[in-house]
Amino acid sequence: MDNLANKIKQYRTTKGLTQAGLAEKLSISRKTVSSWENGRSFPNFSTIIQLSKVFGIKVDDLLKNDNKVIEHFNKQDKQVKRDKTILKVCYYLNIFLLTLSYIHMFKPFGFHNSLIPLSLIGNMIIFFSQYSNWKFFKKREQLNRLIVVFFLFLVLNSTTMIFNVNFQKTLIPGDAIVILGSSSGEFTLILFITISVTLAVCFRPAIND
Repeated sequence: MDNLANKIKQYRTTKGLTQAGLAEKLSISRKTVSSWENGRSFPNFSTIIQLSKVFGIKVDDLLKNDNKVIEHFNKQDKQVKRDKTILKVCYYLNIFLLTLSYIHMFKPFGFHNSLIPLSLIGNMIIFFSQYSNWKFFKKREQLNRLIVVFFLFLVLNSTTMIFNVNFQKTLIPGDAIVILGSSSGEFTLILFITISVTLAVCFRPAIND
């Protein structure tokens, strides 16, 4: 009984549990337990801790003498650290690009660069593609905060269309197509800026959780 697959099977049978019974205790599928016992996959570390509690043993008893599993967790740990680094870089880059996007929207001194909103969108895509801690927002308090922040800033940002002199200059009286096009473009920019603000306000504690 020198590898994790055999240990899980042995401890399970010693406890008189079927694969389905163990799966129920861990809130997973029976196929997942079967996959572990066949060596096709490994449980994550939090599940290893749960297994040790179910079996009444130490975590070391499951992991010792199995270099393959230890190597797997080392790789997993490196990947988690790499993902966190990417998230933090994208988070702070988002704040920088958000600031530039507000400047781009109001165009002070004629400052205007279409690459800024595109960079903002690209950075957010990378952030959300790497982000995995969505359980953070299963908490009602955090989810409500996310919704309130998004709609609050959407309204506030939308009012800038009224006071933005440079935007008003793009509207040609009597030309409905130009007005519709300019308004749609401005609102799209505002929408992405609002998502960016929401990311900045609500996701900082989530990436550190």
